[in-house]
Amino acid sequence: MPTFDVLRIYKNKVSNKLFGVVHLPSIGKKKGDVLLSYITESFTCTPSERFTDPHTNKWECSEIVRLFTLRGYAVDVINFKNTDFIPRKKYVACIDIMQNLERLTKYLPTNCKKVMHITSAYGEFQNTVEKQRLLELKRRRNISLTPHRTGVVSNNPAYADFLEGLGNQTTHATYARFKKHIYPIPISVAREFDLPEQKNFETARTHFLWFGGGGAILKGLDLVIEAFADLPKLSLHIVGPLAREKDFVQAYKYELALPNIKYYPRPHIFPDGEMRSGDIPFLDIANRCSTLIYPSASEGTSGAVVQAMHAGIIPIITKQTGISEDAPVIICDTPTVESIRDLAIQITKTDPLELRESAYKAWGYARAHHTQKTFSEAYSRFIDDILHL
Repeated sequence: MPTFDVLRIYKNKVSNKLFGVVHLPSIGKKKGDVLLSYITESFTCTPSERFTDPHTNKWECSEIVRLFTLRGYAVDVINFKNTDFIPRKKYVACIDIMQNLERLTKYLPTNCKKVMHITSAYGEFQNTVEKQRLLELKRRRNISLTPHRTGVVSNNPAYADFLEGLGNQTTHATYARFKKHIYPIPISVAREFDLPEQKNFETARTHFLWFGGGGAILKGLDLVIEAFADLPKLSLHIVGPLAREKDFVQAYKYELALPNIKYYPRPHIFPDGEMRSGDIPFLDIANRCSTLIYPSASEGTSGAVVQAMHAGIIPIITKQTGISEDAPVIICDTPTVESIRDLAIQITKTDPLELRESAYKAWGYARAHHTQKTFSEAYSRFIDDILHL
């Protein structure tokens, strides 16, 4: 890493600590300043530090900044949770992911182009469906758990001149009240994998994957676990940060101890570039499975689903996962324990050659639509053709 880049990182680390803002200069002749309210960690990581979380947001945040600097704009970045920063510059554009536009607008020039970058379904929608899932759990098993994925409800979209970001039509419909067009940006991916040509779909068709982030009830893990508890000849592989939700683990301690249900921790990226769950390569887990079952009730676009598709896994998902309507997936419209059980049994009865073809289609779609390149190209078009910057 060049010395001037290292110095800038340390300078940003200090600036972020003291003032809650980092600064990235323009490349070439400066045209103006842009303010981005997202995450600052992408610009304060020293050579001795590294990101291990495979979430795509850190790279996507840094890429948005890079694209503006390439076009001659200096970029100031604050954390989206920063409620103290007061703009002092005449920013030509301000991009925010959550709730800061509402607060920042009064400090911005009248001609500043205000953008909301969508990374999730609208907060009110997410909170409603999580509550519904918790009530269904209460009725089904007489278990009361606390919400783990409460979304922020704000009027951010009302203050934005432009809405852009992740999701499909179902995700975007949660913002319908604001009556604004949403410019779609495809989520990127942490790791691309080769086509799984050596996978044995004869055995893989009895192995299933649930792969997701926090909020087990919102993401339907309870439904999947209950379905596989009644399918002892089928194996369920759970990959995610389940240990953080101790109430869920306690509620499902019997099922999680069953021999056909195995839990792996959230994957991390290791120094050699490999993605592993604990000490097990994620690809080893993926190569055992034919199918992902992920009945989430709310997402922007599920990065876990996209990552699984890159590993050649067939997705059984809800529309709420944010995967585009033209993707080669199996949609579960009414996710229940019974419907998930039936879908799993159907997969086991499908010809292995047909499963291989479906898996290859999923892999090909992910390669064509969800990479760092496709994200960068789409965001470049948004800057050039929509913002005209």
